Amino acid sequence: MWQLGKRPNPITVCAALVLGLLLLQGLAASQASAANLLVKFKAGAPANAKRIPKIGVTVLSVPSDRAAAVLDSLRQDPRVAFAERDTTLRAAATPNDYWWPSQWSPPKVNAPSAWDLTTGSAGTVIAVLDSGIDFSQPDLQGATVAGRDVVNSDDDPSDDYGHGTQVAGVAGARSNNLIGVAGLCWRCSIMPVKVLGATGTGSVSNVAAGIVWATDHGARVINLSLGSTTSSSTLAEAAQYAYERGVVLVAAAGNSSSSTLTYPAALPTVIGVAGSDGADQLTGTSNFGSWVDVAAPGCNFTTGLSSWYGTFCGTSSAAPVVSGVAGLALSLAPDASNRRVEEAIEATAVPQPYVRYGRIDAAGALKDLGSVPSESPPPTGTAPPPSEPTPVLTTANFSGSLSPKQASKSFGLTSGNGPLTATLSFTKASALTLSLLAPDGTRLASAKGASGLKLAKEVAAGSYRLLVSGEGAKTSFTLNVTYPAP
Repeated sequence: MWQLGKRPNPITVCAALVLGLLLLQGLAASQASAANLLVKFKAGAPANAKRIPKIGVTVLSVPSDRAAAVLDSLRQDPRVAFAERDTTLRAAATPNDYWWPSQWSPPKVNAPSAWDLTTGSAGTVIAVLDSGIDFSQPDLQGATVAGRDVVNSDDDPSDDYGHGTQVAGVAGARSNNLIGVAGLCWRCSIMPVKVLGATGTGSVSNVAAGIVWATDHGARVINLSLGSTTSSSTLAEAAQYAYERGVVLVAAAGNSSSSTLTYPAALPTVIGVAGSDGADQLTGTSNFGSWVDVAAPGCNFTTGLSSWYGTFCGTSSAAPVVSGVAGLALSLAPDASNRRVEEAIEATAVPQPYVRYGRIDAAGALKDLGSVPSESPPPTGTAPPPSEPTPVLTTANFSGSLSPKQASKSFGLTSGNGPLTATLSFTKASALTLSLLAPDGTRLASAKGASGLKLAKEVAAGSYRLLVSGEGAKTSFTLNVTYPAP
């Protein structure tokens, strides 16, 4: 390493350039601190200095208070190919929490590399809509903001079941504090919203009210480690309300080892999460299918009632991993839209066959979020095209039966512009066909297969019919349709 201004003898390496800089900057013979600059000279320039082997880069040590001026002079010299500061690289962040050596989940999703970019911000609020939180839990001290008990209509969302405290720990347990576990978003704020009672169950109306309350009180992320196979227009409208206000909604896909749709995870405004193991295989109980967006580790060390710590498994555990990553993303890029955060999570997921996108990668999502768009800006004086408004979605449910005598049944609806998604669940029959028909009977889209059959189509405003058919089948079925309100 060169030590400019510290050697009593004249500097002989790159003498013309370096001595010129010394005279220009008036460097003293001795300085208390130094900064390193990395310089590469063009061919033909003085180059008898010690260099980094093979790449021809020289390390210059200059006084810290002169570094910026010297760097500027070097960059203007025609003999210099490039000059830059010698910055510091750090090993991926490793928290010192007691249970960290047993936590395979955060390393699996590259959380330590994400933590090099951010460990979260108190201004990023993750609402946990669940059974509440145990406020005495040591690893959640200082983590919460004011919440709400929707079940009992008061402001004390204390946990009398335990599930909510476990979910909160996965998403945002305080980390690097020598105790307990490391949450995904160390410094994000947790908003407890109690929508489940002491038995771990709750009504659609309470969950919908909780979503609206959390949205109105500043939540950027809403975690929903709960669900039902019964769709609900009320729940869909509450999710739409939050989504239109920029909230990232995350929900568990369910634990029935099936492709049966679970709500709210199956809603288009919600990131549905399956559970995966250390080998990126689907966990034994997790639901799956193209309606599930991503996967995340389905077993996590986390917080519990009082001072308990232990393993928490299921898609209820996987969902807050994604919520924690969304919290990191919004801490790094607080002006990012919810859709942009979703796109970053989805685009960087490691592809897996049992979900639509794959297993999440926290560092990949954050780096994607911070990337510069590749497209050119619009020409000067030309306004970008206006964005299309997000359609308001509604849900309809139909049911019926087929027999050898009645091999088909159809249902009508009137839709607005936007995405129409239909899911057909049935029993006994091995396969049925679901078709979307225009008013004149033209078949616009169709799908054939086993129960859990899904059909999706962008539609224009108008009237449509959904046709369920199965030649020779004897079965009963339910048909769930989500479509833009007219």
